[in-house]
Amino acid sequence: MCRESQRQRTWRQEEWSPRACAPPPRSTDSDGCARTHKWELVGSRKDRTLHCTQASSVDQAVRDKPQLQASVMASEGAVSPAFAYTVVYVKDVAKSAAFYSAAFGYTVRRLDQSHKWAELESGTTTIAFTPLHQRETDALTGAVQLPDSAGERGPVEICFDYADVDAAYRRAVDSGAVPVSPPEQKSWGQKVGYVRDIDGIIVRMGSHVRA
Repeated sequence: MCRESQRQRTWRQEEWSPRACAPPPRSTDSDGCARTHKWELVGSRKDRTLHCTQASSVDQAVRDKPQLQASVMASEGAVSPAFAYTVVYVKDVAKSAAFYSAAFGYTVRRLDQSHKWAELESGTTTIAFTPLHQRETDALTGAVQLPDSAGERGPVEICFDYADVDAAYRRAVDSGAVPVSPPEQKSWGQKVGYVRDIDGIIVRMGSHVRA
């Protein structure tokens, strides 16, 4: 019986950082006994053993080359997303910014003198407005296509949460939003109403969803 089978080695994260589906490293004694090691997740109070059913040649290459291992770790961190902006294409940037302030309660944070860009204060993210058609974006990403009739709508809707949906809905309509559906209780536990903004974009106004 192998002496190594009586104990397990601990690999600290700074020495070994496996990819998401990499198995515990294995080695073989001169007597042919396979050793299975485990590693410790730095910051946790207990050692944890990662289990996986399959390893790839890429995983093995990462284990064999520390520099490649560090590169993989850096690239995985570099592609972690953080939602930043919602850009709404509108007919009149200044008018839309003023409308969203009056109808939905936002504060205008920025309005360029060119009237080609405006931003609203909206927490950790930003709601921005830019003209429907402008040479810079049309040439780069294509022209914006609007619905052909009142019975159609774009593929995206904007959603805002309010503590008092009924009051917020009335304010929006009084400020020029077009009523679509008054607030009503939904089966998933949220009260929701719908309006259109001055460009015909659907805005959903809902209560805070309980976890």
